[in-house]
Amino acid sequence: MSGQRSTAFTGLGRIDVHHHCFPGTVPELQSEFENNSYNLNYSPFPSTPQEHIQYMDEVGIQTAVITPSIKSEWHNGYTAPDFLELCRKSFQAQLEYVSFNPLRFGCFAVLPLPHIRETLTFIREASSALIPPDGFAVTTAMGQRYLGDPAFEPVWAEINKLRAVVFIHPADTIMPEHLNFGPFVQEFPFDTARAITSIIHSSILVRHPDIRFLFSHNGGAFPYLADRIGRQHLDNVITKTNEGLTMRELLATKNIYFDTSISSPMQYPIIQDLGISSKRLLYATDYPYTKRDDNITYLDGYNAPKDSGLYDEAEMEGILRENSLELFPRLAKLYAALR
Repeated sequence: MSGQRSTAFTGLGRIDVHHHCFPGTVPELQSEFENNSYNLNYSPFPSTPQEHIQYMDEVGIQTAVITPSIKSEWHNGYTAPDFLELCRKSFQAQLEYVSFNPLRFGCFAVLPLPHIRETLTFIREASSALIPPDGFAVTTAMGQRYLGDPAFEPVWAEINKLRAVVFIHPADTIMPEHLNFGPFVQEFPFDTARAITSIIHSSILVRHPDIRFLFSHNGGAFPYLADRIGRQHLDNVITKTNEGLTMRELLATKNIYFDTSISSPMQYPIIQDLGISSKRLLYATDYPYTKRDDNITYLDGYNAPKDSGLYDEAEMEGILRENSLELFPRLAKLYAALR
């Protein structure tokens, strides 16, 4: 099926850059729902692209850039060949959605980090596919190895050549014992802060300026901690390897993007004060973990930036769609035909 706009709502709709998808053809992806020890109330997950589009129409999502949740057991416990094969199967399953309707679906292909050779192999394979991915997906850390690890340098060099987007989502992390809540409550935002700090500290933003790093959940805890990390602790170190730029200067000028999922209005004045413009904020829902009917967190990707009062109508249109079209050339071509 060729790319088609929805008939269920008017206008161009929204592009959701944080939208999980678990194709049933890959059992490892479905395992996300097998252990619900924290009694989460997930939205019913569509089993086909047609059902998925029905759901998207209900909430005004024109395009979902889909990715599975990346489980820590994959990068910590799988052998390199097994993880590479899982990434291949996941990408092919995602492409079934994109092929069904190239306008309504995009995808981030999961990379088999921390395995360098396998990751480079997969990047080259995926990039030469008939429909290449719209970007790549990684976790904040692989065990104790964060994204600024020197061993990952060949991967960033390869992605920089492609001028690609890297979507970064937290996975299960090592938590203190005897806490009766899941890692998604606190550890996910904290680990996102660690990952952003690792990327800045390792000067990846300067050495590989054509990578666009897209961080989940509005940057997690990082915006609140940024000045503590920079001005009070690391600026004197960071400037030596980042062309003399401080933490704030890097945030204001380099390719760090935040998705707006699970955010609140009070976060946006901090983000704006750090110099992160509305052009580097991308609408997101974190479907299906934000429930549809009885939980307003699903709506926060739109309501929170809007209710902050900081962004006018044109800037909100940027957050909802136009900023994404600057990052995803395949989608930009399809949307241009709809205007």
